[in-house]
Amino acid sequence: MTAGSPDPAVSWLNWVIRLRAESCLTGTVQATVSPSGPGPIAEIAWVVGTPWQGRGIAAEAAQGLVDWLNRLPVHTVIAHIHPEHRASAAVATAAELTPTDEWHEGEIRWRRSISR
Repeated sequence: MTAGSPDPAVSWLNWVIRLRAESCLTGTVQATVSPSGPGPIAEIAWVVGTPWQGRGIAAEAAQGLVDWLNRLPVHTVIAHIHPEHRASAAVATAAELTPTDEWHEGEIRWRRSISR
């Protein structure tokens, strides 16, 4: 992971989530940015440790990640979420992604188009 993607056209972007008030790491957010026809696409994901879940940390981190990606030439942001994982659906909604009719390995593809 630290060496980066073996494909030079693909960028792996990874951050840890640090809770300032408690001075601890609580999770991660990540984006894989790949070339596509209309422009680069970013596939995002997030993980927050069990003791910190339910506090809006993942939503804030995902929103920050998508806002950061919005400053790049990224055309589309996607995430894959299990249909029964309501917490992750709420995080995706907070980051302004919407569910599509597309499925990938048992998960629903969520998408946000970024207009330029």
